[in-house]
Parts: sequence; structure tokens; C-alpha cells
Amino acid sequence: MAGYIFRPKQPFFRQLWHRQRILSTYRKLLRQAKQFSDPVEKTYLWSWIRERFHHNKRQTSPRQVDSQLSDAMWTQLVMASALSGGCGQEKKLIGDLAYGRRGWLKDVMVEIGRFNHPTKACQLIRDVRPRSSKIHQPHRAYWIPLDLRAFSVPPGMLQRIREEDEAARRHKRRKRERRERRLGREIQAMTNAINNGNTALRESGLLRDAFSYEPSVMYSDCYIPGVVGNPAWLPPRIEAQEDPPVVQHVRTSIGYEFLRINARKPPHWLGARIAAEYRAVTKRLLKHEFYFYMIRDLQLEEEFEARLGVEDPGYWVFARNYREYLRYKIKTFTVPPGEDVRDKGVLRMLETGREAYHRAEDFAAEHMADDQLP
Repeated sequence: MAGYIFRPKQPFFRQLWHRQRILSTYRKLLRQAKQFSDPVEKTYLWSWIRERFHHNKRQTSPRQVDSQLSDAMWTQLVMASALSGGCGQEKKLIGDLAYGRRGWLKDVMVEIGRFNHPTKACQLIRDVRPRSSKIHQPHRAYWIPLDLRAFSVPPGMLQRIREEDEAARRHKRRKRERRERRLGREIQAMTNAINNGNTALRESGLLRDAFSYEPSVMYSDCYIPGVVGNPAWLPPRIEAQEDPPVVQHVRTSIGYEFLRINARKPPHWLGARIAAEYRAVTKRLLKHEFYFYMIRDLQLEEEFEARLGVEDPGYWVFARNYREYLRYKIKTFTVPPGEDVRDKGVLRMLETGREAYHRAEDFAAEHMADDQLP
């Protein structure tokens, strides 16, 4: 039964503490990258920090995430040492990586010089990321182009890249123009059909002369064909209207109060607290019942011995003292009369859920007010 009460476990990569530590490390690294004076090193650090975090955001293994975070911490220490101007090894390492004297960019330049076909080389110049990053993040916004301030590329390849970009822009412009012409033909056909008295379009709210041919109306900024500036336009018929929510004020036997909207279950945190309070109340009732019947048994035993004529003062003293002890136990876990009888669980619930209740009450009152309008 307990498995049905509580919701399934939330993955660690969706929990708030995990997102906070990831984003805080990400922001610290980007701030440190901005502090470098060399523009090539600054661009290199900014681009690859962003690329690594975007690539590793699909990790679902806690061990892999901790390993990547340890690499980020090491990078943070190296960048801090390079900015402080220490021994200079860290500064030299970052410079070698940014200018391609070692690391991934050095391999990229080797591959660019090895390719015989210019298309492969142009693809690497456009985006120097590894293949896994290109698969997971194919959008152009995530590309990392080769920094031409630090690397020399044959001018023929740059000209080829410019021509390919211009061809892509022309293709995109032609697609947009074809789409606009198609929409224009559809609007013109619908305009002619409506103005000629076609009755098939009346259900959509369009009548004769729904589209205006006057230039002052057609070319205005607020003109919408068939709607704005057309006295013949009628709004579409409402097929069905959603009923206002049914709000019930629920009060449990132990004092919990909440609003149940459309017979839905209360939220998980409230249901869990109600269940915990019910268990506590049941435990107190069982203890009270046990002590009550224990006292009753002692009284019956004394009456039975008195009827038999058995005089045992020691047992009577023990029984009397034990009854007083049981009565004291009952008083300790029950609410004494005259004090505050409000349950602490109810007060705690009202304090934590006050904003949610106010929002639910406002939502219900708004819909009830709309329902009462003539």
C-alpha cells in the first residue's frame, strides 16, 4: 500500500541541488574565461566550456557526472592559476591549446591539410567540434568555427565557404517566396469564393465582402483579412463551453481542511501529511484503549476478590498505584480540556500551504463569479 501513496523517485539530474551545482560551476568558468586578455584564448575558452557543458547535459550516470564535474573543477583551478600569473605553465598550456600547438585544434589542422576534397575541409573550418557533438547538437548556433586570427586557411576555401553560404541564403529566400506566393494564391481564391457568394465558408464566420480591396484598409498595419475593418464578419459559433470547476471544501476527521477541485486528489505533500497524522491519531487511540481496558480489568479483579472475601492489601495497593500510573499515561498523550485543541499538524499545514490555498480560492471565486453573470 505504501508504494501507491508516494510518487516515484525523481532522477538526480532533475533535482534542484544537482542543477544548482552544475550551473554555478558553468557560470564561474565563463566568468573566468572573460578575464583573459588575449582574444584568441578568451574565445577558445568560452566556446569549448560551452560545448562541453552542452554535450554532457545528456549524462544520466552519477559516476560520469561526477567525473565531468571533477574535470571542470580542474579547469577552474588551471584558469585561476593562469590569471594569477604564477609559474606560467598553466598560461602556456592554455595558449598552446588555443593556438593549436597541441590538443584537439592541432589534430583538426592536420585533418584539414590531409583532406583532398575541399568539402570535407570546409566542413571542418565551419565547425571544429568532434563528431559526437555534431550529432547531438547539429544546430548552427552550437557551431565552433575555426578562429582565423590564430590559423591560416587557403583563400580558396574561404571563398568556397562564402559561396556556399550565399547559395544557402538564396535557397532559403526562394523557399520563403514560394511559400508566400502559395499563401497569396490561397487567400485570393478564398476571397473570390467569398465575394461570389460561396455558402460553404459561412460556418467559419466569413460572409460576402469579408475581404476589403480598398488600399487604405488593405495596407494598414492592423488589417487582418476577414476580421479587422469588415462589418460583415461574424465570430464563429461556439460549439461547447467548458463548465466552471466544481470546488468542494473538504474537512477531515482530524481537522485538515483543503479545497478539492473537480474531485481531484489533494497534492502529494498534503496527502502524505494527512496520512502521517492519521497514523499518529490511530496510535494514540490504541494506547488509550489499551490503558482503559487494563484499568477496567484491575477494577474487576478487585471486585471479584472482595466477593470471594480475599483480603490482600498488598495487591490492592499495587493495583491502585498501577491505575494511577495508567491514568497519568493517558493524560500525557491526550489533549487536556481548557487548552488549545487545534491540532499542530493542521497549523503546520496551513502555514506551509497558505499561498496554494489562496490561489485555489481565487481561482474558484473567479470562475464562480463568471458563472453567475447574466
